[in-house]
Amino acid sequence: MTLSRLLLRLLPLLVVILIDSISYTIVVPILSAALLSDHPVLMATASEDTRYIVYGLALGIFEVMLLYMAPVLGEISDRKGRRVVLLACLAGAIVSFVLIGAAILANFVALLLLGRLLGGATAGSQPVAQAAAVDVSTEDRKPLALSLALLASSLGFVAGPLLGGLMSWDDNVAVSDLVIPVVVTAVLAMGGIVLVLFGYRDSRPPLAQHAGKIDLWMGVRGFRAALTDSAIRRLVFVFALMQMAWGAFFLFLPSLLYERFDVETSVVTLMLALLGVGFCLAYGLILPWLSKHSSARTLTVWSLWATVALMAAAVFWADLGVMWAVTLPIAATVSVAFGAILTQFSDAVDGERQGWILGIVGSVNALAWAVASIAAGFLSGISYVAPFVLAVLALAVSAGLATLPLRVTTQDVESEETR
Repeated sequence: MTLSRLLLRLLPLLVVILIDSISYTIVVPILSAALLSDHPVLMATASEDTRYIVYGLALGIFEVMLLYMAPVLGEISDRKGRRVVLLACLAGAIVSFVLIGAAILANFVALLLLGRLLGGATAGSQPVAQAAAVDVSTEDRKPLALSLALLASSLGFVAGPLLGGLMSWDDNVAVSDLVIPVVVTAVLAMGGIVLVLFGYRDSRPPLAQHAGKIDLWMGVRGFRAALTDSAIRRLVFVFALMQMAWGAFFLFLPSLLYERFDVETSVVTLMLALLGVGFCLAYGLILPWLSKHSSARTLTVWSLWATVALMAAAVFWADLGVMWAVTLPIAATVSVAFGAILTQFSDAVDGERQGWILGIVGSVNALAWAVASIAAGFLSGISYVAPFVLAVLALAVSAGLATLPLRVTTQDVESEETR
């Protein structure tokens, strides 16, 4: 397969991944401006504590639904084909953002939560699109296809915050400033549907031989199964704590900026976008280079401790200049940690269980972000700094666990196999 032909086949899938990433990140500046700024346009008469709780719930229920539904959508895509699932996910995103826009216009929180619930239930387009990218690639082109998928996702972490804060560039945020980016995202999802309809066809036959009901609890069961596997149990805890810490930091960074520095929405938008630039640099340049010179475990340990130091500086050193200084490095170090831990997960199982372990990673990630967003929403009622203190502590525990030798676990597994 020529490179140009591969890129043509991948284009609709890369656009779907980009749209999925944008729709995930755009809600942070929109909801933070709507609920947490000095001049909230949603629930303006409610107490600040209540608005923090609603913000955390709106972010957390998305992750809960993603935990349940992403493995299910992946299974459906195996049985029925990728195309139908991609179209359903994009349609769900459209309805989700219509509901979010209506919630802001009508000042009706129930619509917001319903929109987030539906958005999480249909948020499986990115892993399905990644699987489809593998389907259309030859074996030698598979690494390129996956790298392009990661790049598209990282670009969404830049475009999402910029698009979400494009209209609300100062403290005088109007309802229309928040609704317009929501409408634009829904329109992008409509464009994704057109691209998938006319630019993508399933390249592999559905697995018709797999009959029977689809287990709606497969995400939870897979997570439980991982905890019983001594070869990866510690990795699960390292990864879960790391993602809980990063989820709390990333999702509630706007509240820290609003409360501590009284900044305008433009500052929040640019800082979130700068984090996205760090993700792109890490996955595109830094991690591939470091992987050639260090083991995955070594990269995990030093990148986690580096992230702890940078996060602690951001939280405990109340200086906006420090926040700007650590933004790009912390995005890079946490991305290196993510990629290195993912490699360790992959190395911990044989080739026949790669799909299973990657599914576990997705489930752990969704559960960690759900717990982080909901818990941080309640902790913010105590102090806006409380979620970040907890994040630093959780990340330090994660780094400590990663530093401990894993050889004992491997020997345990070998001894069990010998018996």
